[in-house]
Amino acid sequence: MHPQIKHARFNLIVCVVTSVLVLAAYIIFLHVFGPHRARGAFGFFGILGMLGRGPVFYHQRPGETGVVIDERDKQIGDRAQIIAWRVVMLFTTVACMAPWVWVVIRSGLDTVAAPYISVEWPPWFLMSSVLVFYLAWSVAILVYYRRGEPKGDE
Repeated sequence: MHPQIKHARFNLIVCVVTSVLVLAAYIIFLHVFGPHRARGAFGFFGILGMLGRGPVFYHQRPGETGVVIDERDKQIGDRAQIIAWRVVMLFTTVACMAPWVWVVIRSGLDTVAAPYISVEWPPWFLMSSVLVFYLAWSVAILVYYRRGEPKGDE
């Protein structure tokens, strides 16, 4: 299996586990401790630190010959990164505009004059954006490699 595919699968596992833990912990904490203490569930975003272990997949083992990654793999990685950044920009647009539109539709434009953004929201937004980026990158890598597989006995 190609190192980039291993890296993408590892990223997907880490991102899905993090998402599930954050959501489950938030729901549990919300019901047990209330909204103020439920924010502690976002500490599970620390698991995203494991994404830094990705370069391990690109090390050449002793005694192996050949290249680890070639031009095609680099091209696939670059395309996947472009797609991931586009998805993050879309996520950013929706995450920033959706609450504003919701408030405007429900309460009118006058209520938006005095904005209130909690100090905790930017870090949560940043961690969510990192999660979205790695999910989009990993899915794009897997899709690109799936497309390139030969069909049948070719």
